[in-house]
Amino acid sequence: MSIDTDNRKINFAGKFKIFGIVSVVLVVLSLVLFFSMGLNYGVDFAGGTEMQIRAEGLKTDGLRAILEPFGQVDIQNFEGKDDEFLLRFKNISMVKDEDINAFLASVKGAFTDTEIIREHFDSQVGDRIEVWFDKEVDQEKIKSLVSEYKVPATGTIEYRQVGERHIYRIMLQGLTNTILSTIKETSGSEPELLRVELVGPKVGERLRYSAAQAVLYALMAILIYIAFRFNIHFAPGAVAALTHDVFITLGIWSLLGLQFDLTIVAALLTIVGYSLNDTIVIYDRIRENWNNHKKGSNVIEKINTSINETLSRTLLTSITTLFVLLALLFFGGGTIGGFALAMTIGVLVGTYSSIFVAAPVTIFVEKLMRRETT
Repeated sequence: MSIDTDNRKINFAGKFKIFGIVSVVLVVLSLVLFFSMGLNYGVDFAGGTEMQIRAEGLKTDGLRAILEPFGQVDIQNFEGKDDEFLLRFKNISMVKDEDINAFLASVKGAFTDTEIIREHFDSQVGDRIEVWFDKEVDQEKIKSLVSEYKVPATGTIEYRQVGERHIYRIMLQGLTNTILSTIKETSGSEPELLRVELVGPKVGERLRYSAAQAVLYALMAILIYIAFRFNIHFAPGAVAALTHDVFITLGIWSLLGLQFDLTIVAALLTIVGYSLNDTIVIYDRIRENWNNHKKGSNVIEKINTSINETLSRTLLTSITTLFVLLALLFFGGGTIGGFALAMTIGVLVGTYSSIFVAAPVTIFVEKLMRRETT
């Protein structure tokens, strides 16, 4: 199979200005969407609990109704496995910080004859509340406050004395076990826990920062690689095309409100690699034709000829890649759907940017460099 471009010369260069304006508008819109609407961060970046369970006899709607008391939950059903579900919760513990603060304030009011040395609740873990007194206090009084403020405790209060510190540790119910027991009590079905992941908000924030660094470092490395592989004139075009692809994909993700997690970061880095490969093929042909006067009398004509000569390869590679991605998108199931969609958008945008972003920027840089040397 081939696409005949040998006897066909499309004037891509004549359309550079039009598509340049289109690209700028799309990038600006994407940035506006990104900064105004933000991204719908998944558990990886926002923090929370992700559980994979097997529960026979349950449907997605029924499971959602059971889990409604636990707050916002995202439920995905596995393709071909009707009894397996992926559950994502925004929280990792049974309590909120404001509820704990109200409880601790009540403890201060109840024990006015003693000094509270330290109070501690780690929302990253959420499995205990610690209160340190300067003397021993009545545990029953603490238990009554736990009951009054509906703190989801296990009923156990651990006590130990370290020097002059009297430490009371109120153990809290785990979110995972509570969810499983609630499903069992409500539906009568014994759920099986296949896996669980907990990510605290601070860890999620660090992961967001690391993900942004990964994409930025990739673009910087590509800038250096292209400068050495070809010349410095080619590097800005490649980076502009890749940045264009990433921004537009993020803009679409913000617009659709789709979940953004580490899988999508992997897709973005793959998009960068795919688009770069497409751009390098065109750049390689431009370099071959650079000193060949038969390929054009100036830079614009040579680049236009090079794009036409590589068009067959560019289109065939993109089309065959899209076949695979569309199969993953429609038949791969929920867990890989986000990755497949991001890659599909990236391949389409990347093919476009290799022709209508990288090449025009290269022409602009080349003209700018010649103007400065004259």
